[in-house]
Amino acid sequence: MKTSVVIPAFNGRHFLEKNLPEILKMGADEIVIVDDVSTDGTAEYIQKNFPGVKLIKHEKNMRFPITVNDGFANATGDVVFLLNQDLKPKAGLIKNALRHFAKPDVFAVTFNERGHSWADGRWIDGMLEFKNGVLDEKLHESLWPSGGGSAIRKDLWNLLGGFDPIFSPGYFEDLDLGLRAAKYNLRTIWDSKCIIDHTVEGIFPKSFSKKSLQYIKERNYLIAVWKNIDEKLWQAHFESLIKRVVTHSGYLIPLLMALWRKLVF
Repeated sequence: MKTSVVIPAFNGRHFLEKNLPEILKMGADEIVIVDDVSTDGTAEYIQKNFPGVKLIKHEKNMRFPITVNDGFANATGDVVFLLNQDLKPKAGLIKNALRHFAKPDVFAVTFNERGHSWADGRWIDGMLEFKNGVLDEKLHESLWPSGGGSAIRKDLWNLLGGFDPIFSPGYFEDLDLGLRAAKYNLRTIWDSKCIIDHTVEGIFPKSFSKKSLQYIKERNYLIAVWKNIDEKLWQAHFESLIKRVVTHSGYLIPLLMALWRKLVF
């Protein structure tokens, strides 16, 4: 299988200076970096120091979901390794991930990010509840492939249409993708041997206030639920929404944000 690495980049030159040499050691057939109009010289740094990297430059800031989609559109690999700019892969990542794609129903392999495991979840009272699963040496099926670090079969990515731009600027686009994949009986595997170091939460905390970021997360969670909920759970979902608004008045803001977002997209 031919492999590509896709890295969405925004004001992450200091990350790439540390991590890109390690990513090159992975041995992928190509590396695609999509620069989302960085102002820190990211594009110039890559052009000067890594001429073998395929660099895509946006003319205006498009945010994470669209930036990733553009990376996949320009990748030629059968399996695409989606890596955040602030992520460092460990040895054997490609070898350990590729072995799972011999099975045609495997959509993605999500990586062992130190301190985090696979996504375990279920529907409770019309809401999707999830948490980190048990951190062990076993293989597990994960609810979604992490947008920060995962390997994804490109033909199935194309089938599903990639990340939905409705989730811009980001958060829960990967949850939505995993739920949509499950509707096709496609699986996401978490493999403890696919190790990455990912120690920070990118540039989002620098781009938005803490409260705004929380509203975006809650808005996008609701959108992901609405897109994928079984029709039999809608009544329970409505009841849960009412309860949350009554008990937490601030929840009305992300709820209205989600409703408006659905109307305009």
